[in-house]
Amino acid sequence: MVILVIVSIGAAAWTMVQGSIINASAEMEGKKTPVWGIALNAFGGFTVIINFLFSIIIIFGGGGEGELIPAEAWGVLTAAMTMIGAAFASALCIMVAAKAGAEMLTERPELSIWALLFVALGEGLAIYGLIVAILLSG
Repeated sequence: MVILVIVSIGAAAWTMVQGSIINASAEMEGKKTPVWGIALNAFGGFTVIINFLFSIIIIFGGGGEGELIPAEAWGVLTAAMTMIGAAFASALCIMVAAKAGAEMLTERPELSIWALLFVALGEGLAIYGLIVAILLSG
């Protein structure tokens, strides 16, 4: 479990670095900051915070008589973390899809159904996260 948290923190740091590189290259070219750079930075920061919370749970939630987190609560805790992650990823997906869809509609209004479809795919991500969270808590 500790190795998983360490690898995840490394992935979050890499994501934030890539977002910063995208933002810096857009700034050097004189373009406005792309949504993907901001989204990568936000997702990396979110992942670092979640990993910090999981580290606290791993350190203080161990077994024994005086355990901080009872065994019955682990299902609900993992379900909550799953739903938080799915909702955040869904929000990023919808943000990018709506922005791209709005730009697409200004150029080709006949493709409006595709813009709606891409936003709906982001909503599907939240629904799947909810289903997994319900299965974990049950």
